[in-house]
Amino acid sequence: MQDNSSKDRKVGEVKKKDFYNHYLKHKQEREVDKSVYNKFLKVLLNKFSTAIVETGLELKLTGIGKLRVRSKKLNYFTKEGKRAKSVRPNWKATLEYWKVKYPDQTLKELKGVPNKPILYHENDHTSGEFYEHHWDNNTTSLKYKSFYGFKASRQYSRLIAKVVKDPNRKTFYYG
Repeated sequence: MQDNSSKDRKVGEVKKKDFYNHYLKHKQEREVDKSVYNKFLKVLLNKFSTAIVETGLELKLTGIGKLRVRSKKLNYFTKEGKRAKSVRPNWKATLEYWKVKYPDQTLKELKGVPNKPILYHENDHTSGEFYEHHWDNNTTSLKYKSFYGFKASRQYSRLIAKVVKDPNRKTFYYG
C-alpha cells in the first residue's frame, strides 16, 4: 500500500517577493523601488527578530497571532524510565568514549557491537529546558490555522543559543 499523503500535499510558502507584489497591488502612495523595499523589509524583520530573542519581546501581529520564544521542560525518558537530560546524542564524546572502551576495534567493527552506550548532551546550562520560536495562534481569527506553521531561520535559533549560554544572562523565557 502506497502513502500518497505527502505527494498530494500542497505547500504554500510566502516569500519576500510576495510581500512586494502585494504592496504593488495595494499601494496608495508613490511606488518604492524594489531594492529599497527589500532593504527596508530586511532591516525591519531583523529588528523584530532580534528584539524577540534578546529582550523576550512578544510580537503581536493583528489577525495572525503572537510570535515569541518559549521555554519547555524536557519530557523524554530513557529506556530505564528516568527523565532524560537531552534528546540529542553527543557524537563527538560518544566516539571518544568508544575509542577508550573498545580500543581494538575500528568504526566498522563498532557498528556490529550491540547495545553500545551513547552519550547525550547534558544541557546543564539551561536546567533541562529547551527553547523554541513559538507562534501562538490561539487568539487569531485566521481560518484553517492548523494548516499553517512558523519556522524561524537558523540565524535566530543560534541567537537563542547565544542568549541562553551567556553567564550574565538577563533575558528569560516562559512556557
